[in-house]
Amino acid sequence: MERFVKAVEKALIKIAERDLREIDISEIWVETSLPKDFILEILKKENLKVPDRISVIKDGEEVIWKRSKS
Repeated sequence: MERFVKAVEKALIKIAERDLREIDISEIWVETSLPKDFILEILKKENLKVPDRISVIKDGEEVIWKRSKS
């Protein structure tokens, strides 16, 4: 599972370089080719290192992950 988490984290870094603050799960899919259900599981259950530039990750209209305000 760890290598898939790293793949998603790498994809998020690439996506953040495009200055996208709100991203859709399809952006992660394009970068990783992992199945959508698997990406969702990783986003919901794993403690990811999400780049600071990204504030929201959505699946269509549903917010899957949101940066907590601290």
